[in-house]
Amino acid sequence: MTKHLFLFAIAPVQSFIEQARKTQDLYAGSFLLSHLCRTAGRKMKTDYRGDIIFPDIENKSIPNRFVAIVDAKGDKLKEIGDDLQQAVEEEFKRIANSIITKLETSKVNGFDEQISGYFTINWLFLPFNEKDYKRCYSEIESFIGAMKTVRAFQQLPDSEKGRKCSICGERNVKFYRMTEKEKKDADVKNRKLFSSNVHVVGNKNYEPITLRYLRAGEGTCAVCFTKRLLDKASVNDYEASFPSTANIALFEAFNQLKEKRSDLIRLINSDDYEPQDIFAIKNDSTIEDDTKKDATQKLYDALKENKIDYSSYYAVMLFDGDSMGEWLSGDRIKEGRLKEFHEALTGKLGDFANKVRNIIKEPKGVTVYAGGEDFLGFFNLNHLLEDIKTLRNEFDALVNMPLKKEGFFQNESSNMTFSAGVVIAHIKTPLSEVLHWAKKMEHEAKEMDDNKDAFAIAVLKHSGEIEKTVFKWRLDDRYITETVSQIVSEINKDRLSNTFIKRLNQEMLRLMGKDSQFAENQMIETEMKRLSIRSCIKAKDESKEDFEKRKERIAEELRLSEILMKSKSMNNFLSFLNIADFIARQVKGGANEN
Repeated sequence: MTKHLFLFAIAPVQSFIEQARKTQDLYAGSFLLSHLCRTAGRKMKTDYRGDIIFPDIENKSIPNRFVAIVDAKGDKLKEIGDDLQQAVEEEFKRIANSIITKLETSKVNGFDEQISGYFTINWLFLPFNEKDYKRCYSEIESFIGAMKTVRAFQQLPDSEKGRKCSICGERNVKFYRMTEKEKKDADVKNRKLFSSNVHVVGNKNYEPITLRYLRAGEGTCAVCFTKRLLDKASVNDYEASFPSTANIALFEAFNQLKEKRSDLIRLINSDDYEPQDIFAIKNDSTIEDDTKKDATQKLYDALKENKIDYSSYYAVMLFDGDSMGEWLSGDRIKEGRLKEFHEALTGKLGDFANKVRNIIKEPKGVTVYAGGEDFLGFFNLNHLLEDIKTLRNEFDALVNMPLKKEGFFQNESSNMTFSAGVVIAHIKTPLSEVLHWAKKMEHEAKEMDDNKDAFAIAVLKHSGEIEKTVFKWRLDDRYITETVSQIVSEINKDRLSNTFIKRLNQEMLRLMGKDSQFAENQMIETEMKRLSIRSCIKAKDESKEDFEKRKERIAEELRLSEILMKSKSMNNFLSFLNIADFIARQVKGGANEN
């Protein structure tokens, strides 16, 4: 028997996860990739006794690939690779077919072809030398990278003529729900869907594909249909009810309401109301689900009677480990310890991922994917600033510092870090657009400098205006986000007026030099201190002496001058303050958005 290094990878990743109209689609895509990769990993361990180096395939979320060491003769290798590939393809087919069976509906032509032709699976064996692990790992990564540049595909036998999926926009629609107007059109397949190979929903009395899965005028391909109805497949550990963006925006408000109205806990925890319609009632708009009107109205009235503030904005955070290619390749690891580092890293990232899931849960938010060095999750706006700081702290405590203490790093001053993109968006903003901006902001954070370890925040206002800012996580020993938190807290406690932010916007833009760089640093520093002091509000029970002390203390604690000096431009700094002001207003109910 000869040892071989084995790498197994499933593609595509980003498009499969991010092609989503609902949070449930997003979560289903992430879950399915983890599930399918775990299927292959478990088969490798049980059938071929492979030693999987990373990741830990029993983690709840795992990436689309794994690396293992296998004892096998050369003539056995192709059989192993083909067997694992077939296991993944058969599992995806089984899931898709089980949904059709559960719905007791017919399978339209082209369904199987869309499912079987979707994933591209690459695998590779390389002769392995225990003493030369770094070279073997580098080579197998290089070879798999070359394989990914060439994607084999099978042309679908179904005609390309046809309406495209509402979610991915790539494949022909296989399931479509008619609108009320279309129900009177006997020729809707030919005139609107351009294909007879479509299961049309809504033309009979009983229909197992409810509005929850397919809205009127919405059509999906076989792949997106499988994601949307994954709860029908009864896959272990799948969360059948993933909260919507409207529900996430209401997390903290409902948490407060539960404390004040215990009689409403059952209703809040049920599916008897429509979260989005609470905002519709608040804004005097038309509700979407008339069947849940009474329950929705009851919760709206309770929130109003108990004077509980809530905003129609939520946040998404996407983070990814910095320079992970260099860490995993061994460029930053002491000679001869790469395999040991990979094994240790697998354990540390697993610990961190479990910690993340325990932190980011209702009422703070909800985790879509926590693989260790990468994360995607939603946040209630009330908890955003504190929780993203907590995640950055925990990564340092559970991953970076333990590995550093074990002496893996070549440079003792080096640190494993991550950079994050955060987007604050209105519940009506298309989810695909929000995810696009999250990826964009993560990229901008990583582009800040060669050392990375940064975060970027964008606010996508419902009015269409966009504010964005990017900073390193820390200013000396203090997180930059702590300054944002302090501004939000002081404004909401009526101890600080946001007028200093408005005045700074008016005045500082006049002092801006070319390329948005600031000039006259001393003048700016003096003016910022003066405006922040003047914006302090005296509390009723606060003595004049205590008030004067607090004004001086606030000016020092905010450290705005130092933050300005670390900012890449005046525009970036002013956006930083504007975002703090926006969050403060939204936490108080979202009055005066613009």
